[in-house]
Amino acid sequence: MRDMTKALRLAVVPALNTLRAEQRSGAVCVWCPRALPPGEGIDLSPDGRLRACTPCHTTQTGVLATYLDWYDHGITCLRCPLGPCERGQKLGAQHLTAREQAGKPELSCVGCRTPIAPGETVRPHLWQGLSGPVYSYLHARRCPQ
Repeated sequence: MRDMTKALRLAVVPALNTLRAEQRSGAVCVWCPRALPPGEGIDLSPDGRLRACTPCHTTQTGVLATYLDWYDHGITCLRCPLGPCERGQKLGAQHLTAREQAGKPELSCVGCRTPIAPGETVRPHLWQGLSGPVYSYLHARRCPQ
């Protein structure tokens, strides 16, 4: 499995201004209220101040890993731009399942800024934002609006 630590910090860890003091100090997981005694948890920052419990880290890593697998497939597949191939559909479904297990909010299209309804064909859209990579989504075909 890929090392997702840097990508988790850049894309998935909640913004520092949304974390409680205990989370910013590493005493509590950044994603849940679980206390992290010294020596427990997974460091998400070089100074060890941002930490996660193992279950949350595994869940969040799964969301990011499935997104990247789906994205990587889509940029090399000749079929997926016309509508997802069987492998693209499987990778997309794995990612959506991982998002659901992580309690992520509904998807929205970065192109038309509308929610993407369950069952709508969607594709990953990775782009460079001011603070680093932005992991987003687009309608797979034309936006409805």
